[in-house]
Amino acid sequence: MSFYGRTIIFDGIPSENYNLMILSFENSGELLETNAGAEVSTFETWIPRRPQPFHYGNYLNTPLEFDITLGAIDPIIGLDRSRIGKWLLGRGTYLKLQICEDDIQNFYINVIFTATNKYVGNVQRGITLHAVANSPWWYEMPRTLSYNFTGNTIKNFTADFYNDTDANVYMYPYVDFTLNSIGNSMSITNITDNNRVFSFTGISPYEHITVDCDKQIITSSTGLYRMTNFNKQWLRFVPGLNKLHIISGIGILKITYQFARNVGG
Repeated sequence: MSFYGRTIIFDGIPSENYNLMILSFENSGELLETNAGAEVSTFETWIPRRPQPFHYGNYLNTPLEFDITLGAIDPIIGLDRSRIGKWLLGRGTYLKLQICEDDIQNFYINVIFTATNKYVGNVQRGITLHAVANSPWWYEMPRTLSYNFTGNTIKNFTADFYNDTDANVYMYPYVDFTLNSIGNSMSITNITDNNRVFSFTGISPYEHITVDCDKQIITSSTGLYRMTNFNKQWLRFVPGLNKLHIISGIGILKITYQFARNVGG
């Protein structure tokens, strides 16, 4: 992958802490080719005497992989090599990587690194990292759409949400709401998504419920198991404009989301 950014942030720690910056040990005049990302795999079946397959859909199941070379002005001595390795390698899980570059400064991707040390005249001057991501996309930092209401009444209103994603798939947000003194239900209808209804019934006044629609996790402030009060239709957004109809006795409603971005790999 090609960057003009100078530094990275990995697991919340900037590379400046280790006096490292993004370098290239290659000839800068050469043609550079990189993976554009978002590779599609098809699910289809070929049968004899039929010139076209039965096509059942596509999968975005190829995670991004790319290399980044970090270098130092001063030689990297043994103690620094140990500290850098502890920061970047053998972490055991995917961690957040950001490139400090103006056009993607609000983007991140979760990666695991392997590495090759770079030596010049038997002195280590850098390290080339091979990143394997857990996604075919980069992501914008999460944003939250918030509604705060006064008065103990039933709120019945519409709202527009524009899903500005680069992924041509559903986006499942995180929903956080608190009922008011007369609230006992919650309903969000996505009119654009064939009037798909996300709803809870038989819940309690002042109850605070969070719903991770992606991981399908529901948590209630009452400690009760609220899956039986849920209609099992997780809220989702189609790409582009989504028209929502919301009915509930609520005091607070928050919808947290993030857009997939095709930065490449």
